[in-house]
Amino acid sequence: MTGRFLAPLAMACAALASCTSQHGDDLAAGRTAQAERAFAVCSTAGLSETVLAQGRPVEDTPAGACAVKAADAGSVQAALFLGDFYRAASTHPNRAWDRIDTFGRETHWYREAAKRGSARGQFLVASEGDRHPYMPLHDNLLDWYIQSARQGNDQAALAIARAYKLGRIQPAELHDFRAWLARNARPGTVRANVAAVLEEDHAPIIN
Repeated sequence: MTGRFLAPLAMACAALASCTSQHGDDLAAGRTAQAERAFAVCSTAGLSETVLAQGRPVEDTPAGACAVKAADAGSVQAALFLGDFYRAASTHPNRAWDRIDTFGRETHWYREAAKRGSARGQFLVASEGDRHPYMPLHDNLLDWYIQSARQGNDQAALAIARAYKLGRIQPAELHDFRAWLARNARPGTVRANVAAVLEEDHAPIIN
């Protein structure tokens, strides 16, 4: 193939790749919107309180099954609803909940919301897994905290600062996050306060 055809061909391929990527994003966004609409018609008003008192999985109700279907299809709100249900179940006085892995179900649904970009879901996955305050913070949990903080969740940013002050995070692990804070933290905000804490020296916990 001669050189005069290479540049136009390369441009065409680049355009096609760009269109394919954009088309894929549009399809994903369309599926997500459809899943959110599906969840919106699930009759979940007052459902949690009733089913929690009964001590049975919310999936066993028609509205709960509807929420699960919407969550599996990509609804972030449905996944958060299910995570919240099992979070409440874990502390409910009905002893029936002792026979069900509420923590596992809670974590599963919050993780589904987190993977789909929910800042609240990302924070909850991290905070629910962060149960050893005097041990080094696991990399996966730190990643979830950082993703949530980057989306504006101040609770996640404060959790990072607290863990760092306790020596649970190695300074090198926060290099990119510090740089991001430097670009995005306005004076007087939580982000600015967190940035100041992360510039201090704290002795790390021994691994």
